Amino acid sequence: MNESKLVRGISRWDLVAITINTIIGAGIFGLPSKVTALIGSYSLFAFIACAVIIGFIVLCFAEVASRFRETGGMYLYAREAFGAVVGFEVGWLYWIVRITTFAANCNLMLAYLGFFVPTANEGVLRIALISAVVALLSIVNFIGVRQSAIMTNVFTVGKIVPLLIFATVGLFYIQPENFSFAATPDYNSFSSAVLLLIYAYVGFEAAVIPAGETKDPQKNIPFALLTALLFCAVLFIIIQIVAIGTLPELAASERPLADAAGKFMGSFGAAFIAVG
Repeated sequence: MNESKLVRGISRWDLVAITINTIIGAGIFGLPSKVTALIGSYSLFAFIACAVIIGFIVLCFAEVASRFRETGGMYLYAREAFGAVVGFEVGWLYWIVRITTFAANCNLMLAYLGFFVPTANEGVLRIALISAVVALLSIVNFIGVRQSAIMTNVFTVGKIVPLLIFATVGLFYIQPENFSFAATPDYNSFSSAVLLLIYAYVGFEAAVIPAGETKDPQKNIPFALLTALLFCAVLFIIIQIVAIGTLPELAASERPLADAAGKFMGSFGAAFIAVG
């Protein structure tokens, strides 16, 4: 790739926003109920354990990213270390992962949209909504890197603000009796919960892809990786505390955050979280 054609228009905090935006996806909006169904209140420790595990991986990414200025991320690192064939395989595997992840995000988006429009997750309307989202994101990315960064910043704020309000307000409505640590989960259940939560934390790798479009990437990419992971880990743990503490039937919920918000912020709060 000819790096001279790429514009370094992504700043340090743009990259932090991009990384947070890719980490905070469908996972945190859907997984709180899934892991609670598996191990109950011990899901809090699963969130912490998963954050530590992902933290070691992020440190590896940060170290390698500090050695490159070119675009390519994992493909570039694998190619330089193991050759073109391995680089090709890693690149394609990453794209397959991103496609399936995007599909999962679309599914959960429609599940939350069903809070407002019950038919949004059915038939032709479902196809039309997913197509519109794909088209909008594709057009903005095609226009230019700066426009894409601006859109990412807007989306990041649009997701973070509802979650921060949920976490902050919800702390005042926690019912301690909703927490139970009497029955310790077995190893298989706990490890299954941690494995499930990996989906909530992945996305950080997006920070290393646009190195050729990032200002001072050898410093800013490691900074963005570590800052975004720390922010998201703390936010996720607080969200799980609030979800357990305010929604006794959390384990059975399909829209856990919206249902929990409805308990302490009413229908408006539930709608606000669903929009986020």
